[in-house]
Amino acid sequence: MKIAHSVIATLIFLSLTSVANADDACHYMNKRSALTGYDTGGPYKLDHFKMTNDRQDVREFLWNHWHGHKKGIAEARVGTIDSRTVTTLYVVQPDAMGQWRIDIELYRPIQSPPCSAFRADAVVRVPIRKPDDDNSQTLLYIPDGVLPSKARLPDSTTMGKKYYKIVLMANDKALGDGI
Repeated sequence: MKIAHSVIATLIFLSLTSVANADDACHYMNKRSALTGYDTGGPYKLDHFKMTNDRQDVREFLWNHWHGHKKGIAEARVGTIDSRTVTTLYVVQPDAMGQWRIDIELYRPIQSPPCSAFRADAVVRVPIRKPDDDNSQTLLYIPDGVLPSKARLPDSTTMGKKYYKIVLMANDKALGDGI
């Protein structure tokens, strides 16, 4: 009987710990007051398979803040079929060592845990071959997260936000298929 009580107590503790950790995963989303003095962008409304001006604006915001080493916070929202509206928060800032990064928090209200957090240590741009084609604007195939260096635009290249996608990277691997 004591073993059963111990097991139940341990399961309750672990489930409470998981809930606490899930809440910690979105500490910026829950406490934006810690980000005073940051430029803000959004909320941007994105669509999975349709180009919107907001998609281009969030690209430009992230690239300009990353490339210019300016602190910024951008919020993007996208409606989904299975997860309702997903909110993504991008926080562009240096870490304690002065290295620039983007902290990404993803909130999905009906998923467990509802929040996930990621960190990008690099941002690259990829040219869009057909800028007037919605699929070219929203889809990018990056097998195994490896983005060939020849696919990347040099940082010094100047071009309009309609002509490139932003790909967030961590340890030389793409975090998703880009924005």
